[in-house]
Amino acid sequence: MAEENSSAAGSSSRAQRNIKEQHRRMHMKDLISQLASLIPSNSKLSMPEILDEATSYITHLQKNKESLERRRALLKEEDHTEPTVLNITTSDSTLEVNLICGSNRNFMFHEIINVLEEGAAEVINVTQFNSGNRVIFSVLSKAINSRIGVETDRIQERLKELIL
Repeated sequence: MAEENSSAAGSSSRAQRNIKEQHRRMHMKDLISQLASLIPSNSKLSMPEILDEATSYITHLQKNKESLERRRALLKEEDHTEPTVLNITTSDSTLEVNLICGSNRNFMFHEIINVLEEGAAEVINVTQFNSGNRVIFSVLSKAINSRIGVETDRIQERLKELIL
């Protein structure tokens, strides 16, 4: 009797181990399938090939990330070494805004036009020059009403907030 119980218990624990092993293999197969879906490959690959491709792809992504980080650092360095220059000159009822900045500056040019128009200036001419990694903007405007004039101080304040 005792012998039958130990034999039954042995086969029961063996069956449990087999089930656990089967679950482990299914889980690994699912993980490999997920990994295969993340790598750029057009053909059906074996498990070792998937692992090799994934390793190569991860290495490629790491190198790409490092390259982008270096490029980002260079762009930040450029932005710090080349300050934005804003010059505003007035004569009678005209206002000229000259702006020199790095080509990687993130502002919208239409915002400058809006600031001028809000300051009672009508834009007459806009010129843009690209010089290496610098951009030069020149905006010529005149007062909408020559008796009232242009709000130069307000325009200068708003442009400094916007650009600098």
